[in-house]
Amino acid sequence: MALAWLFLVCAAASYAGLSREMGALIAGVALSTFPYSLDVIAKVISIRDFFVTLFFVALGMKIPMPTASLLGLAALTSVFLIATRFLSITPVLYFMRYGHRVSLIPAINLSQISEFSLVVASLGLAFGHINSQAVSLIIFVFVITSTTSTYMISYNHQIAGWLSRGLSTLRIRDVDAGTPESTPPEPKPIVFLGFFREASAIIHEFELVGGKNNQRHNLLDDIMVIDFNPVVYSELQRRGIDVLYGDVAHMETLHHAKIHDAQLVISTIPDQILKGTNNARILRKIRQLCPHAQAIVTADGPQKALELYELGADFVFIPRIHSSAQIAQIIEAGMREGLRGIREEEIARLKMRDEVLA
Repeated sequence: MALAWLFLVCAAASYAGLSREMGALIAGVALSTFPYSLDVIAKVISIRDFFVTLFFVALGMKIPMPTASLLGLAALTSVFLIATRFLSITPVLYFMRYGHRVSLIPAINLSQISEFSLVVASLGLAFGHINSQAVSLIIFVFVITSTTSTYMISYNHQIAGWLSRGLSTLRIRDVDAGTPESTPPEPKPIVFLGFFREASAIIHEFELVGGKNNQRHNLLDDIMVIDFNPVVYSELQRRGIDVLYGDVAHMETLHHAKIHDAQLVISTIPDQILKGTNNARILRKIRQLCPHAQAIVTADGPQKALELYELGADFVFIPRIHSSAQIAQIIEAGMREGLRGIREEEIARLKMRDEVLA
């Protein structure tokens, strides 16, 4: 039915004087609005890949033999394209106060020419709007930027770190510009290295406990968070929780944070989300900088948790295992008493939550 709809719209577009490609685009947009669009994609993806391959092969067969001047121009155009990504994206995000990292990484990840440009170029060649040399240039730029962007995206965290240091050298301050560099952070007994959903939920639990007693939980004044998320930075400041803008993967950040006298250092972010480091490296840094502190780190499964315990972790947080205990209790209670009461209590609790990362 999806393919029949595609051919029907393409034929209607051709009859109306539009291109078949425009009809195919309209048909795809219409199909994407239906709830079964994902199932359609799964069924037709092999057909799509086959014809896309034929399209690129046919397009490649039209490319003339590359010359040194063409390759040089393609390389120069690729450099220009990557530079314009930074000039057009980074300043906008920076002036929106998203910090160096958030301003740089989108520009890094978008440093390639789209494959859709090849479709546009081929149509332009067919209609005589551009010549074959222009198409060849676009294709070689696509090849160069596709290859380089693969590595740029894989190492975007490291590249953003290098560029951030360069911006700081040029006195383009990061999101923590309001805090004078000469003023060191106050040492705290509890340090969160990184801040994601689990840490957000933990902080809010302390806020809820204090709210029940109509006073601020005393542990909130003993907590310092280190993270490079500008949303986390501004929201924690608003809530009166000490936060240092920085990358926990860098040892100098932890030195600057003065975690040497911390009593408890916590990493609640799993390895898949951490950038430039993992929980094992974080644990080694904790033992190096503050050997007397207790360390809580996160693992995805029992085997990784045992490895972290062997490395000296005091406790390893495994989200799926530690949450399953509560779910098991809910299942037992549901079989005994039903879930109506539990459901109402949970809805009331959720309405009360106002986390840093909702």
